[in-house]
Amino acid sequence: MRKRDHRTSDLRRRQGTRNVKQSFLIVCEGLRTEPDYFNAFRMTAATVKAVGQAMNTTGLVNKAIGLRDAEQQKKRTYDQCWVVFDKDDFPAKDFNQAIALAHKNGFCVAYSNQAFEYWFLLHFNLYKGPLHRNRYADMLSQLIGARYSKTEGFGAVMYNRLLHLQHQGIKNAEAVLAEISHGNPASEESSTTVHLLIKELNKYL
Repeated sequence: MRKRDHRTSDLRRRQGTRNVKQSFLIVCEGLRTEPDYFNAFRMTAATVKAVGQAMNTTGLVNKAIGLRDAEQQKKRTYDQCWVVFDKDDFPAKDFNQAIALAHKNGFCVAYSNQAFEYWFLLHFNLYKGPLHRNRYADMLSQLIGARYSKTEGFGAVMYNRLLHLQHQGIKNAEAVLAEISHGNPASEESSTTVHLLIKELNKYL
């Protein structure tokens, strides 16, 4: 019987095993749009778990902390943990406290003031100043040439429609923050940090 060469076997095993370099837990306020959007990223060197919770501000952050801790108890850890939520009409104190709570507990924050769709709008133009979220859907419908929807799966549609404009969206988001960011996110309308998460995800495509 031929003796097995363990060194060759081990080398083949190592070469045939692909190491996942990064893992993301993304806990979103919205149930559909945001998780569908982030799950549409075609990752090659990372795994993404994006989930929606239908919760907001500090409630969402506390839920996210609980989800991460529950995963850790199952021996599942994540390299990057993010929360994604909007200012909407929530009190400024709640919004800013949620951001601080997330950072204190090791989460990064992708917030939008007022709402997530502002990130979509920035792919087309550099929108500055107050812009009520009630206008977002009509504006996006005109820009994409189709009726904007928050139905299941449409977040993935938006990812694919806007992918070729993503660089411009990042550039515009950075320009807005550079101009109005003074450490009080709740008062900085319109603005978003969603692009920070996008840039991280793009490293592992």
